Amino acid sequence: MLEDVQRALEGRPRDARFVVLSDFDGTLAEFHDDPAAPVLTPARRALLTALAVRPDITVGLISGRRLNDLRDRTTLPANVYHAGLHGLELAIEDRRWQHPDLRETRDVVAELVARIRARVGDVPGLRLEEKGVALTVHVRGVDPAIREAVLARAEACADPWLDAGQLKRLVSSQAREYLPNIPWNKGDALRWIARDVRVEYGRPPWVVFLGDDVTDEDAFVAIDRGMAIVVGPRPSVARWRLRDPAEVEQLLRWIAAEETG
Repeated sequence: MLEDVQRALEGRPRDARFVVLSDFDGTLAEFHDDPAAPVLTPARRALLTALAVRPDITVGLISGRRLNDLRDRTTLPANVYHAGLHGLELAIEDRRWQHPDLRETRDVVAELVARIRARVGDVPGLRLEEKGVALTVHVRGVDPAIREAVLARAEACADPWLDAGQLKRLVSSQAREYLPNIPWNKGDALRWIARDVRVEYGRPPWVVFLGDDVTDEDAFVAIDRGMAIVVGPRPSVARWRLRDPAEVEQLLRWIAAEETG
């Protein structure tokens, strides 16, 4: 797996701008039952920093986490693209962008949280990740025998806002996410970054995106020139595959050791 990815990367066009983009949870950081726990290991932070300061590489992260949360967990250089809420908010250097249709939905989310807590809040292992304008219901720590039933009861709580078009539902690995109903996803974020790189460097981008989750499929299919690399065993449109975040770290180490192009 890793060797195949390395051979493919060796053949990338050297006249293009090399762009390395990645999801965070499950890709750069191992999963944890508590969504507040994952952070970059010192080794992975050092590798991403080494790539970010190279003159021939652009680095970025695209995550479902809020932008500030993502930045706080990674503490990477300012020239790294950070895209939060599946790309609804982005930042690079001193520039910050958010989707023009993104509005605060805190009241809606607060009511949804209250309803879910009332229905399934006593289930051991259930975690509600409140993001202000969005909510993720995590069942990774829930007894596998009842996970689907718990998710179904949580989803029923969200139906009024889903039916009204105020929220949309994203299906992730052992989680459900509810966020503003805006037609935007990680693929749109990847295209935004690719366009920005083209303007910044005057060269076509050649994009690698690494991701483990179902929501990363949108980013995989958005790549015009480059490589889609799925992390883990699940089915994917991605042609290339790595086993786990540890193998992602090996790949980053290999890229960092390459001579500057």
